[in-house]
Amino acid sequence: MLCRLWASSPHRCSSLDKRVVTPRPRLAWIGTLVRDQRGMSAVEFGLAAPVFMAMLTPVIDLGLAFSEQTKLNQAIEAGAQYATANPYNGTAWATNVSSAITNAQPSLSFTPSVGSESCGCPNAANTAIVTGSYGTAPNCTAGGCPDGSNPGYYDTISGSITYISVMPYSILGSTATLSRQAVVRVQ
Repeated sequence: MLCRLWASSPHRCSSLDKRVVTPRPRLAWIGTLVRDQRGMSAVEFGLAAPVFMAMLTPVIDLGLAFSEQTKLNQAIEAGAQYATANPYNGTAWATNVSSAITNAQPSLSFTPSVGSESCGCPNAANTAIVTGSYGTAPNCTAGGCPDGSNPGYYDTISGSITYISVMPYSILGSTATLSRQAVVRVQ
């Protein structure tokens, strides 16, 4: 009988049919492996995962940097809010403003900078404080600004942190300095 158990043939084995084609027993498993689809998704995932992670890591890194910038903004704004709510009284006031900044975001490790009180006038577009108009400082008396308005006392509160990225990037570098500044009228 020429019929073998490993033969995969549409013909039925019989002792009369001597022409049944049977593959060699050593190579029979190759055809089975070619048709087998089990584990295909695991292989595809193994090939695609590093590519997706390489594309996703900068997005995550950018999100973390924005989160740190937001925390820094909130801390400086808390200091500015404290500065406007409490009257200026010199060194103790600057220490209290610094404490308000660090207490607002205790997870950030940085030293805020609280400037000293200075007399100034808003510029023509009200976008910055001019401590001197065309080289002369305002005298902080009523009507002392160039446009005739009253000058005020301002203080600058600022802070900066160094953000270290999750992965080093050859083009962008591995660190970035995030900073925030607020100018507060204290009178």
